[in-house]
Amino acid sequence: MNHILRLTFMESKLFFREKQAVFWTFLFPILLIWLFGAMFGDQKIGQMSYSNAYIPSWIAINMLTTALFTIGTVLTEYREQGILRRYQATPIRPGKVLTAHIIYGTLIFLLSALLIVLFGSLAYNLDFPKYLGSTLIAIALSIFAIFPFGIFATSLAKNSRTSAAISSVILNLMLFLSGATFPLEMMPEFLQGVAKILPLYYVVDLLRQTWNFAPITDQLTNVWILLGIGVVSTILATRFFNWGSRG
Repeated sequence: MNHILRLTFMESKLFFREKQAVFWTFLFPILLIWLFGAMFGDQKIGQMSYSNAYIPSWIAINMLTTALFTIGTVLTEYREQGILRRYQATPIRPGKVLTAHIIYGTLIFLLSALLIVLFGSLAYNLDFPKYLGSTLIAIALSIFAIFPFGIFATSLAKNSRTSAAISSVILNLMLFLSGATFPLEMMPEFLQGVAKILPLYYVVDLLRQTWNFAPITDQLTNVWILLGIGVVSTILATRFFNWGSRG
């Protein structure tokens, strides 16, 4: 346990030393919330105010960003640099490294989510979640689904450059087609169907629903789909992630 805590602390320190990572994780979402607020701030979006629709969405987006870049791509870099292989010759097993990354990624995500909520409250009169307990459970369930998904997606890359490219494609695809940024009602029917095969769609929908309308017990379709994504992604990530170089 001490090894995991030390690794978590070390990775957190390394993260905050990277100014670009801090900007993209903490400041960029706030800038985009402000930008979209300038366009949609006075509009109702699916019976929700702008802030009550988009703050949960950006929490979901930051969760995906954390999974792909803060955890997945960094692990790929460590593999490419031989760091993970060197860990195998120490008492720090690769599983502990993975656990530490998931813990520190969760902490980074939760801090970014708190900042997003604070900004939404101050700038756009964000309402408190109608079902707070359900929203917190929804966040935990979404982390269970999205973090393994991000690790699996980046595990397919041979090197960190490919991993970053894969992460960027996935992020941009889900950013614009999941309903997180643009209302699905504005999209052609075909793209509305595409949205429903993207994991982020279910995270966004579950967070919005529990934040605004109904407890999580009324969202069992989203719950079961996210549980399925989490289980399948965990199996695939375990199967395909290589702790040494892919060559």
